Amino acid sequence: MSHRRRISALLTLLVTTAVIGLPWAVLSAQADLTFGPHEAHYEVTADSRLTLDFGPLGQLLMPADEHLPAGLGLAIEVGEIPVAGDGDEESPAAASDRRSTAGAGPDDPGGGTVDALGGDIASYALLFSSPQTQIDQVVEGLTRDILTRWALAVCVLSGAGVAAAFAFGPIRPGDIWRILAGRELIAAGLAAVLVFGGLGVAVLTRPTPLVPDPAFEGTPLEGGQVTGRLGGVIDTAVSAVEDFARQNDEFYDGVLANLSAEWGSRPLTGRWSDRGLVPVPDAAPGRGGLHADVSTFVFGSDLHCNIGMARVLSDVVSLTRADGYIDGGDITMTGTSAENYCFDVLDQELPENLPKVVVKGNHDSTETTDHAGSRGWEVLEDSSAEIAGVTFFGGPDPRRTVFGSGPQLETDLTADQYAQKLRQQACAADFDIMLIHDARIAGPSLRAGCADYALSGHWHRRVGPEPWGLGVRYVSSTTGGALADSLTPGPLKMDAELSVIRIDNRTKRPIDIQIITVSPDQSVTIGEWTRFPEPVPLAAQPPDRPAE
Repeated sequence: MSHRRRISALLTLLVTTAVIGLPWAVLSAQADLTFGPHEAHYEVTADSRLTLDFGPLGQLLMPADEHLPAGLGLAIEVGEIPVAGDGDEESPAAASDRRSTAGAGPDDPGGGTVDALGGDIASYALLFSSPQTQIDQVVEGLTRDILTRWALAVCVLSGAGVAAAFAFGPIRPGDIWRILAGRELIAAGLAAVLVFGGLGVAVLTRPTPLVPDPAFEGTPLEGGQVTGRLGGVIDTAVSAVEDFARQNDEFYDGVLANLSAEWGSRPLTGRWSDRGLVPVPDAAPGRGGLHADVSTFVFGSDLHCNIGMARVLSDVVSLTRADGYIDGGDITMTGTSAENYCFDVLDQELPENLPKVVVKGNHDSTETTDHAGSRGWEVLEDSSAEIAGVTFFGGPDPRRTVFGSGPQLETDLTADQYAQKLRQQACAADFDIMLIHDARIAGPSLRAGCADYALSGHWHRRVGPEPWGLGVRYVSSTTGGALADSLTPGPLKMDAELSVIRIDNRTKRPIDIQIITVSPDQSVTIGEWTRFPEPVPLAAQPPDRPAE
């Protein structure tokens, strides 16, 4: 058998096995993902339906013709709402750290109680407000499983074909089709069995038509049907979720309109123009006398799953033509895998190619930052990262705050111990700005002169920019408007703030900062530009100030 015939036979074998294996790969695809606040198991079906199985409560059935091709359907087995920390024993170090952070009051809402029912309603409302994020998660998860199964099928079937070739001798390309077809009579009989058998199965398994529930009219679930006990509570649940989602969208639509109206009259930056251009005294004639020497960053922190404010962040990034986005942590509320959805909404709202850097907050988890890294964000984990020409250094908050149980440690170090470790690393690192969730953890690095500037969040109140130790610190208030003991997603219950920071590209030092405040009455206030103070010279080191 010639070399060309061997290649032709191999290609024919691969194409044949790929065609045979694809339907199996599609119809057997499954993935473990999330649905709103729930863990969920997804499976591809052939019944042209979206089936949400809530166990003893019943099912929600939706027509899938507009969402899935070729009569495919999707079965979603909705599981529990994950709660991190259940059953975990608290180590002595964690207990010590929890006691040292107790009494934070409004600076940190993590220790307070949360209305569980309200939290569930908010999670479902977030799902309905930004369904594309959930759809993208499902498509990505199932596509990955389909490709894996397809590759497995091709490998197994091709391997069987190669083994047969070794056992029975070389097989020409035409032999494969003759083997598959056999004699004409056998081929015709096989075709008839497949066609009529397939039609019979399709008729016998054809689902009964759906009976749409009138409660869904005018909602994203229009055309759906409920079964079992779920039908008894669906009217109230749908109404609550629909009202929450509508109020949320209306509130932030108003905020964005007010932001647009205020932007034209916002305070400018003196000699620093709106586009970050600085005058060049000795510029050659005809060259305009300006050159771009400033980078603009939008800084947010403590979003706490408020995806409405993610829309505001996106507009500010667009209006400022920002070169990068900086996040001081606490994007989620407890850092469960289901809350990756909150991160995905923020990621989707921000421009795709915008450089982004983040540190883990105490309400996030390693799951959160791992997910952020997989989406292309620069994650600071006792490390440095350069975005838009500026090098940031920082690390994750060692604590993990879970509603109802307070802060626990994800590492063997308390917050104070980690602050000292970070100081040693900062003294050995080359960077421009420290980014850390809790300003107290940045304190030793600033006092030692190992960090000139530090950006933080966590306190839910703004501090600075102000000299601290030998450096300068700035603490952002909550960008999500996270009020203690209150549900964060939805219309604001307290002021939400985000910051626009300009950095000199030559010295890599912050120049000035502008605060944008969104209030519960939908008003937007754009503050004056405030100059960053200079770090304190080493010879003029002030005495240590008490920790805050």
